Amino acid sequence: MHRQFHYSILRLLTPFQRGGVIAGGSRIFNKPQSSIHVMPKNFFARATQEKSVFLDERFLYPEHIPEKLPHREKELDSLAYCFKPILSNRKPLNVFLAGPTGVGKTVCVRYVLRQLEETHDRVKSLYLNCFEYNSRASVLIALANFVGAAVPRRGLATDEVFTNFLQCLEKCSFTPIVVLDEVDQLLLNEENSKLLYDLLRVVEYGGKPIGIVLISNDIALISKLDSRIRSSLAQQAIIFSPYTPQQLKEILSERAELAFAKGSYERDVVNVAAAHAAKLGGDCRVALESLLKAGRLAERGNKAKVSVEHLKEAFEAVDAVSLLKVVKHLVKDELVLLKVIAENSPVNSGKIYELYSKSPGAALKERRLREILAKLEKQGLISGVDVSLGNKGNTREYSVKVQGSHLLNEIEGLLK
Repeated sequence: MHRQFHYSILRLLTPFQRGGVIAGGSRIFNKPQSSIHVMPKNFFARATQEKSVFLDERFLYPEHIPEKLPHREKELDSLAYCFKPILSNRKPLNVFLAGPTGVGKTVCVRYVLRQLEETHDRVKSLYLNCFEYNSRASVLIALANFVGAAVPRRGLATDEVFTNFLQCLEKCSFTPIVVLDEVDQLLLNEENSKLLYDLLRVVEYGGKPIGIVLISNDIALISKLDSRIRSSLAQQAIIFSPYTPQQLKEILSERAELAFAKGSYERDVVNVAAAHAAKLGGDCRVALESLLKAGRLAERGNKAKVSVEHLKEAFEAVDAVSLLKVVKHLVKDELVLLKVIAENSPVNSGKIYELYSKSPGAALKERRLREILAKLEKQGLISGVDVSLGNKGNTREYSVKVQGSHLLNEIEGLLK
């Protein structure tokens, strides 16, 4: 009877409980096997014990607008001059900002507009990045909604959206200023270029004057536009020069002192970040993002100081992320060509066309393919060098800027 009761109890036990034996009213369990992992009580309990290298990391955020912008005093004065007519209820000057990536174009515009909006309550600005708003329709929908129209994202013809925008603009209680950043992404085809012509002639259509700010990396962009647009936009052009290595060092030193706790980063960290940015053409944005990433790497390793090794590890990640952001906005043919180059890098233009032609749905002619290659190179996704083929003449050889599997994984995900 006792034996039967013993076996009945065992059948009710879980497999883990059966690992023990019942004898003489006592339960003796075997030691837990090594395959059994004990989960922590709380993943975040340890966070309060970890070393923090940051005092306020927001000073390293790309979108942060600092209290002062050193080495951009001349550019700030020029921008303020363009917007001053608004204070006396006159039309602001249209302005074109150009210069390499990371030289302060966007932050200077936001800095001046923030001061303008604080001074004058009848001014509001709309910032649009044309990697995202890359069509005439998408920009007009955003503008129409900004001035009070309730325009759906789909279902209306573009000209109808523009009419709604004009109607609401007449009743608008403020002067809108639209900032089109990375505007060259919008002007890649003739239909989108018509948007600028529309906006520049708003007053002729009976609407209230608006301010237009165009930002581009291409200094020669205006000269490539239709003559009617070019004459209206040439009111004020502000060209941003790259930061010098010394200027980069000063900017980064100031931001690092505000962002990091005292004594939490090695002395050479700022110098190395400045040198890396100088090598990229004075790109201060990449340097700031690299410092932020390096600080987080130090914290993840529970280190008391940010080291140069942390920074060098951050460079690779930040450079890749910056370029992968651009990839998300490519169309199908551009993605397919970039994939061909990524899989065969380095590869010359003739071979690229041969490999592309074998892909499903390939419809590009050689001329259009060359145009896309030029665009990808301009966006910094690929680099090209002229090489000699001996008696066969010369060709251009292309390589991708982002090495490893990151780029291919991103492309394949977007092509699905």
